[in-house]
Amino acid sequence: PGRPNNVFPLVQETYPGDPYAEAAAEVVPTYFAYSGSGSVTAEVVYANYGDRKDYAYLASRGVDVAGKVVLARYGDIHCEDMVRNARDAGAAAAIIYTDAKDFGGPAAKGKQKWFPNTRWLPPSGVQVGTLYYGNGDPTTPMWPSCAAGEDCERLSMEELDASEAMPGIPALPVSGRDGETIQKAMGGGVAPPEWQGGEGAPVYRIGPGPAVLNLTYIGNDTLATIENVFAVIEGKEEPDRYVIIGNHRDAWTFGAVDPNSGTAAMLEIAERLSQLEKKGWRPRRTIIVCSWDAEEFALIGSTEWAEDNIDIIGSRAVAYLNVDISVFGPGGLVPRATPQLDELIQEASRMV
Repeated sequence: PGRPNNVFPLVQETYPGDPYAEAAAEVVPTYFAYSGSGSVTAEVVYANYGDRKDYAYLASRGVDVAGKVVLARYGDIHCEDMVRNARDAGAAAAIIYTDAKDFGGPAAKGKQKWFPNTRWLPPSGVQVGTLYYGNGDPTTPMWPSCAAGEDCERLSMEELDASEAMPGIPALPVSGRDGETIQKAMGGGVAPPEWQGGEGAPVYRIGPGPAVLNLTYIGNDTLATIENVFAVIEGKEEPDRYVIIGNHRDAWTFGAVDPNSGTAAMLEIAERLSQLEKKGWRPRRTIIVCSWDAEEFALIGSTEWAEDNIDIIGSRAVAYLNVDISVFGPGGLVPRATPQLDELIQEASRMV
């Protein structure tokens, strides 16, 4: 009684003049894939970046997380680890937000400091993700899946819910604005300096309460058929040796960076290979270009293809080149590879 009530819309706002505002209106409310379903009403405990050491610190301050809703911010570890740590600490649910300190950009005088004026996340921006602690179709761990409606061995929903790979508690991603609203309602001891927000943020407190969150998430457990797409150019000298280049094409929303910057580059490569092939060129080894589906839901498309073709890949694949995110941020070349490709990457970068 007497407490202010806040309802969070879980919608990322467009900006004035946004040419894609109509399409953005069709985006579903922000959520975590594979979150546990349920309703929780409980006091909030602030857990910084949601790492294990953060829960150890809360325990040292006498803050009991059991049965509470954990509020944590992105920054140190991935969302599935954050929710898993909250569950292991006894939390009933978790809220993950994007703090302006880490994602809102440096202070800017006289102008809006976030997209579209700069590359930083707007106050209503949300980072979503998957909470499954594994790769591939969760119902077929370590063996190939099949199309929806076809007959193949799967875990039951009961087995899946009981799996350690699933989060086990309801969790939601929210914006920096929503996270700050919750922070303003927090009480308890003051959080240490390294747990605080950026310039202009309220004083962060660890709780528990007096803020109480009423969180309800009901997941839609659906089996659907996905489609990988392949293009193959057979090698002239070593047709049984495969060089594979791939990227996923699904995205949580529009995917400007992840995956479409990589997809644009991959399609340009494919077009030029096609032009060369029409002129009579053939590569030394077989080239396979792959467009993976359902990557955002724990690398399903690529994992299931690999599980279904593991013997062939193991005996014939020479290299795999992944081009998920090829352009982002202020620039610079940041390749990641096994050491065998170090010199090749240097030679290729000199050429361009």
